[in-house]
Amino acid sequence: MTAHHISGSKNVIADSLSLFYSEIQSIGPGGGFSPNPSTSLFRADIPLNHPLRPLLTASLESILQAVSPNTLQSYLTAWKCFKTFHSAYNLAFPYFSLLAITSFISYLNIIKNLQISSIKGYLSGIQFFHKLIYGSLSPNISNSQTSLLIKGIQKTHPTRPDTRQPITLKILTKCVSTLRKGYQSLHTARTLDTMFILVFFGFLRCSELTTTSIFNPNMHPTISDLAVLDDEVISYFIKQSKSDQLKKGHFIYIFNLQSTIQPFQTLLAFLQLRRSQSKNPSDPLFTDDFNRPVSRFWFQKHLKVVLLLSGTPADNFSSHSFRIGAATTAAQKGMSQQQIQTLGRWSSDAFKSYIRTDRSHIKEAHRALIN
Repeated sequence: MTAHHISGSKNVIADSLSLFYSEIQSIGPGGGFSPNPSTSLFRADIPLNHPLRPLLTASLESILQAVSPNTLQSYLTAWKCFKTFHSAYNLAFPYFSLLAITSFISYLNIIKNLQISSIKGYLSGIQFFHKLIYGSLSPNISNSQTSLLIKGIQKTHPTRPDTRQPITLKILTKCVSTLRKGYQSLHTARTLDTMFILVFFGFLRCSELTTTSIFNPNMHPTISDLAVLDDEVISYFIKQSKSDQLKKGHFIYIFNLQSTIQPFQTLLAFLQLRRSQSKNPSDPLFTDDFNRPVSRFWFQKHLKVVLLLSGTPADNFSSHSFRIGAATTAAQKGMSQQQIQTLGRWSSDAFKSYIRTDRSHIKEAHRALIN
């Protein structure tokens, strides 16, 4: 890792620290209680020339590194919404009373029309800020009446069914065929071909292949993350993911197995192409025709087009359809729940909601019952 990349990573952390610090320090007179010097490090009473100031800054940066960048961004969104709620009802900010917290929940439900999963996410963000400001959890967010309110909303407004359709091996094969017949530029076609195969067989999330922010080689896929181990295996290194909060990283393996879509050969050819295009192993692995890192938007836009060209209506498909499709295909092939959970790196049994059963498989089950 070069000094430039280390510096870039530190800049990202410093920017996050600056945002959170400014939000906390903007709590002025007439608002909620200011950070307590005895319980919080996020305080304004330590001068810049204090001998412990450099170590304090390092501590604050490390605290924010305990949470992924995407989660930090979600927490900031929740905090700004909490601030808007205060403004709308002329409340001194921030107000963490039981009345304020429960009213905020109802505000999110009635005014913002958020689903219960989003409401819980917002509360996590507010709780995180409370920990930074006061050095402790807010008892009113975990209050039994708050829990009953959330449960009541969940019962009266049940989570809408997930309408996203799976990209199964059959659909993947059609999409790959479309790309190999010719799609826009050759570079775009080969990039999408590789990404489609990798995201399906790796049970990947879109965030593990694309960028949603400024490219950072310490977070996003680089050429060095794709490697040929031998004539039988290619590895892909995921630097961080939703289920890897400690950023240990995880290897995905693609094997040289006989297949009409040739996953191993496709990745091998793409890696050779990228190495010929760029000699810097820390450059982005996936790029568009203008040599920009592939974004989530770019990937999803092209996915919709390729699906339509392949004869598949694209309305109910998203980038996450590959992960859903991989789990569905694995279940249809008779893999155990433990195998599917391991392949998809699920830390719970949440993967079960990803498995779709179409009518043909229900018919086969009925045939087995009859026979």
